[in-house]
Amino acid sequence: MAKNKVDMFSNLLDSIIIIIISFLPFKEAARTSKLSKRWRHLWRSTKNIELDETLFVKNPQESLEIKENQRKLFLDFAHSCIQNYSGSTAHKFRLSFSKPNDCLFSDIQNFIQFAVTRKVKILELDFSDPMWNEVGVDNRVPVIELPMCVYQHADLEAIKLVSCKFSVPEFGKFHVLKSVSLGWVQLTTSSLSALLSNCMLLEIFSLNECWDLGQITIYSSNLRTLVIDKCSSLEHGVIIDAQNLRVFKYSGPLIAFDLLDLDALVEADLDFGLQAEFSDQFGEILYGLLSQVLCVRVLSVCSYMLQEIPTAEEPLSLKPPLNLVHHLTLKTALDVKEFHGISFFLNSCPRVETLSIILDEPTRIFDDNSWLQDQGEHQFLGRSEYVIVYACMKSSLKVVEVKGFKGEGNELLVLQYFITYGSVLERLYISISNDKGPNGEDMGLIYRQNFMKLYGFEKANPNLFILIR
Repeated sequence: MAKNKVDMFSNLLDSIIIIIISFLPFKEAARTSKLSKRWRHLWRSTKNIELDETLFVKNPQESLEIKENQRKLFLDFAHSCIQNYSGSTAHKFRLSFSKPNDCLFSDIQNFIQFAVTRKVKILELDFSDPMWNEVGVDNRVPVIELPMCVYQHADLEAIKLVSCKFSVPEFGKFHVLKSVSLGWVQLTTSSLSALLSNCMLLEIFSLNECWDLGQITIYSSNLRTLVIDKCSSLEHGVIIDAQNLRVFKYSGPLIAFDLLDLDALVEADLDFGLQAEFSDQFGEILYGLLSQVLCVRVLSVCSYMLQEIPTAEEPLSLKPPLNLVHHLTLKTALDVKEFHGISFFLNSCPRVETLSIILDEPTRIFDDNSWLQDQGEHQFLGRSEYVIVYACMKSSLKVVEVKGFKGEGNELLVLQYFITYGSVLERLYISISNDKGPNGEDMGLIYRQNFMKLYGFEKANPNLFILIR
């Protein structure tokens, strides 16, 4: 039988194999060199080049001597890749190298020059430190400046700059630039405005860990995706007027939002996990924000939203409701203080089909939301004679996904509610948590034993499948 097997790859031209290799991550592409003598050097023509220091310096907390030796190995590898690259052009070039010092500037310049000469469409440069914390910008001023040769590359379609200085006026030379991602840079309101005006075709814009913005104001007819992640100094809020915006993701403290003409918006991810203060006044701000995204079909909200939203004047549901939402994601600890917020969103999304419950992200439960008078009556706890069954449970909710399941605390109570009253629920998918015990012990067996308890609950839909993913 073995003699009859046909090796289809042997019949392919090298050019076809290189196209296939180019779909692999760079690390995996390099590994193909071990497949056979013919494949030994083919990976060196891959169209996607990724030089990532973290593949060599895997533990940032190692001693300085060990890290420097690992960084030297990385540089030797990077130089070898560049010198032996056999392709005439490349599609993507990514360089990730933390906190380069003065003596390495020429190396970095050569790497970037190589990318430009290969006419890459996508350029990603990351000089940030993995050890940097999420808050504060001391000693994080970029030391590398984008070389002038990059601005001469007019055909660049996407650029990502992390802890890398750049010239805003020079961005006007990128005539076909459609995607810009900036991280760990100082950016004022005026420089941001000038940058956006220089990128007339911009469709994707991302800001991560930027500071001194003051306010983000965006007017665009082309923008499709906007991501604002952990940017500080946004005391004047965010104003967006983008008639074709389809995806909006925000992560950071609670600020003022003025969202105009977002009728095309499909997905919104609203995460206020960095908010340090709880106040009855903030519920109304969040309610107003939700009222500006009524057209979304995919909605993700955080634990802070779940705790705050019931303090609004309309604590039970959004009016008018989020009738178009078919996929709702809750980042939650399933704490009792989040229950009324969960109810709010189940009431507000009467046509939701898929509910994702994310348990393995950090959450902060506030002790000062004392306005909740009678938590014991909530239907999740099963202590009330009259159980409220939300409209979506009766007509639309077909799939519930749980990520980070341990079967502890209120997890079983909440899932019992969905199993017992979800009359159209077809699938309950459970992903077991990878968290260790308090002493580092493996808890997988205990978590799986808790999972088995789900089969003992009465099902509203006898055809419901409960599965581990």
